[in-house]
Amino acid sequence: MTLRTGRVWLTVAALLMAVGLAMPALAQQSGLGRIDITVHDSTGAVLPGVTVDITGPENHTAVTDAQGQAHFLNLAIGTYQVKANLQGFGPYANNNVVVQAANPVVLPVTLGVAGVTTQVNVTGQAPIVSPKKTTVGSTISKAELDQIPTARDPWVILQSVPTVIVDRVNVGGSESGQQSNYLSKGASGTDNTWNLDGIPITDMGATGSSPTYFDFDAFQEMQVTTGGSDAQVATPGAQLNMILKSGGNTPHGSARYYFENQSLQGSNLPSDLAAALGGTSGKGNRTNSNQDRGFDLGGPLVKDKLWAWGSLGRTDVDNIVLTGGHDKTTLENYAFKLDYQMTQNIRPEFTYFRGNKIKTGRSAGATRPEETTWDQTGPTTVYKGQTSFVIGNNVFLTARGASIGSGFSLTPEGGLTTPVYQDITGVYHGSFQYYATDRPQQTALVDGSYFKGKNEVKFGFSWRKATVTSTSVWPGNNTLTFEVDPTDPSNHGFDLLGYVYRPYNPSVEVKYYSAYAGDTITFNRATVNLAIRYDGGTGQALATTEPAAINLPNYLPAINAPAAAGPSLKLVSPRVGVTYALDESHKTLARASFSMFASQLGATGGQAGILSEAPYSYAYVLANDTNGNHVVDPSEAAAGLFLGGVGFNQSNPTQIQTYNQIASNLTMPKTYETMVGLDRELMPNFGVSATFTYRRYADVFWTPAGAAGPLVGVTSADYSPDGTVSGNAAPVGSFSQTYYALNPNAVPPGGGRELSNQPGYHQRYLGFEVEATKRMANRWMGRFGFSTNRDQEFFDDPSVAIQDPTPLVNDPKINGGDIVTSSTGSGKSSLYLVYPRFQFTADGLYQGPWGLNFGANFIARQGYAAPYEFRTTTDDPVNARKDVLVTNAVDEFRLPTVTLLNARVEKSIKMGRANLLLSLDAFNLFNDATILGRQYRLDTGSAANSVLEIMNPRIARLGVRIEF
Repeated sequence: MTLRTGRVWLTVAALLMAVGLAMPALAQQSGLGRIDITVHDSTGAVLPGVTVDITGPENHTAVTDAQGQAHFLNLAIGTYQVKANLQGFGPYANNNVVVQAANPVVLPVTLGVAGVTTQVNVTGQAPIVSPKKTTVGSTISKAELDQIPTARDPWVILQSVPTVIVDRVNVGGSESGQQSNYLSKGASGTDNTWNLDGIPITDMGATGSSPTYFDFDAFQEMQVTTGGSDAQVATPGAQLNMILKSGGNTPHGSARYYFENQSLQGSNLPSDLAAALGGTSGKGNRTNSNQDRGFDLGGPLVKDKLWAWGSLGRTDVDNIVLTGGHDKTTLENYAFKLDYQMTQNIRPEFTYFRGNKIKTGRSAGATRPEETTWDQTGPTTVYKGQTSFVIGNNVFLTARGASIGSGFSLTPEGGLTTPVYQDITGVYHGSFQYYATDRPQQTALVDGSYFKGKNEVKFGFSWRKATVTSTSVWPGNNTLTFEVDPTDPSNHGFDLLGYVYRPYNPSVEVKYYSAYAGDTITFNRATVNLAIRYDGGTGQALATTEPAAINLPNYLPAINAPAAAGPSLKLVSPRVGVTYALDESHKTLARASFSMFASQLGATGGQAGILSEAPYSYAYVLANDTNGNHVVDPSEAAAGLFLGGVGFNQSNPTQIQTYNQIASNLTMPKTYETMVGLDRELMPNFGVSATFTYRRYADVFWTPAGAAGPLVGVTSADYSPDGTVSGNAAPVGSFSQTYYALNPNAVPPGGGRELSNQPGYHQRYLGFEVEATKRMANRWMGRFGFSTNRDQEFFDDPSVAIQDPTPLVNDPKINGGDIVTSSTGSGKSSLYLVYPRFQFTADGLYQGPWGLNFGANFIARQGYAAPYEFRTTTDDPVNARKDVLVTNAVDEFRLPTVTLLNARVEKSIKMGRANLLLSLDAFNLFNDATILGRQYRLDTGSAANSVLEIMNPRIARLGVRIEF
């Protein structure tokens, strides 16, 4: 055992002793909670006609039905008091019923005969395991959000959920203001969903991502779902539901200020890396400053009738990248919520949210100097209306609608007239691509529940429209130039390779439809969940115009494209789940489920807009740098060697038509999931859950090497060997790999692509996870998670499942090999996500004497893949540059194990109803300098295998917060 690995396991063991074991939670995508009560007498007979009152964030009254049941749905999150009364029986009271969005509270109530038993006062909390559990995931409470030392953004919360892997390591907010890419249980990142108070807000232009950034203190709770049989869960990806705070009868609020700077930061730059960077002054991945401040306030405008809540937050982050450049971000957030109890059974709600990101130096990094970084701005606004209805005692309806305005722009600091090139070591110069987009959405949803005896029938439907309009232009002469080695035979004696792009202005619209119905049947020990769900999506490309490329305008002329129909897909998917109590007390529950999921149709040119007559178009040309400015100029392009291109007819470039097509047998990608699990309440407020998951992904969209689809009519037989990349370089050693090129006579017109399902191919995910939750009681709380994962791809028929036989770093084509997801983002080198074989997470809080609180947050996971590659120019007329994989497997080499321990000490000072909290957080307590990125291209000379990113050093955060 190495010292580093030993320290990981010792830390895990220590945290396990402190935190214990935990359990996952249920999904209720509406963002509201519920209490299900069954009243019995002392003999076990059900009692109808019992008056049940709940008080807390909301006050409600119901009378038990013939089965002794009363249901309270669509409740605001928080702690409630439950009372039950029936003439002739002693009253019942429970003052500590915690309601979460993700976990229906199933509360058994027993009334004793009057005169024999006086009032029953229950001091314990509601059960921590639920027989109505239909999903696997985690619920993160307000106490955990407030008091656990984290970097305070949703991606850090996602990272704490078993089976969710995130591509960034956020040390004290060093990555806040950047979106992390993440995966869960083998699902594509495009199947992740984002929800705000139950409203889907997922950015469909970057499918699966968030449309904005958030004020961390505006949330009452966060809920993450990673699978299960709940019919409200739409896709196989991670479902994040962030629940905003709300008003109530008791005024409440908070204000905070958190601060970090260089003087609170250590140094972890290794001496060899410092020497390679030319000294230590200002070098290394570091935080220059980080300020997070804001406040929120809520309470009654009219007691028991009208409530309001609002918040304002601002975060300023100034990061320093490895080579000393600055990456600055400002996040501004506003939110407002108004609730009105119109009648006892009708409750309308209005919510407004606005999030804006203002950024200078986006994507600063070792390969992106200042002039190639972006300045970014663009707000996202959400207007949401919701009304909850109660009809009698057994029908509950919630209707919601929202309008979302989203968009942003990325303006290169080098300007729009300066050409862009990448030098031989992989570093960009000059400027970078300009991008601007507008992404509005409209949504309407209805969800309902009907109770009858042992049955709860759930149903709902939704409609959603997403439009994405964007512009992307390469500055200067519309060319991205790469310096290449003229002595390499593949470059034919030229020293520049130019990618000439036509300015791209896609406009795409997608409409989504869904409906579901199901029945939850409750027996003595068994609970059966049967449901069916329908999902459909229809896309189209809207009319657009595109100007000619400045370079090679004869090949890339101007386009005026009309609207064009896109794909129309649908899927009917079953959901079945069974929970069985192994003991009479219902504290040990076995569960199993089978589910089918549909994937999301992206509002992108590669999917919904595939048939546009204005496709993403570019041409390749080899040229000589006759004037020494490192870029392919028009005269050099004219004198160079035209290699080919995509998105236009190479033999007749002025012919404007649709070259792409949709397969006649195209079907919705499907995920088949089987789960088996066990939940156990070890003691009040303390439970553990274990789950085994098997998933099979079939009919996946075929996106070879990230392309929009396979080339029309092309098979692997149309490719011939084009050369070999070979050499000897650390750490790979000797390597030799053949690459292939498409035969010129097999090129489809315009390099047309086909939106299709990949034939003869499937993916398989196997995973095991344990999660445990200790709710706040007896002065401590905790949450622990462990997972082990394996995600593989299988080529059942390589003759049809593979087109280009070249093994590429982001498309390795290894039967039974691990799936690799290429993840690039702001300020990052290439990141390659291959599921870690182990992943630990733990959060814990202990309330000590003298108002001192002690908290900790810990993660440990196997490092991600380090797939070494060699970039070469090819004679392939539609792919002139290929990154050839030179290792035997994508994870033959991995980056070091990542461990991150954060700790907090906090002093609580009571001031009447208010509580003043002074905190000191320490992030990366071990001051690790773990390598997070390398230059995997072995063709970059001395830069090959160089370190591009390390973990930020230890840093302290000072905080002051007041709440009441």
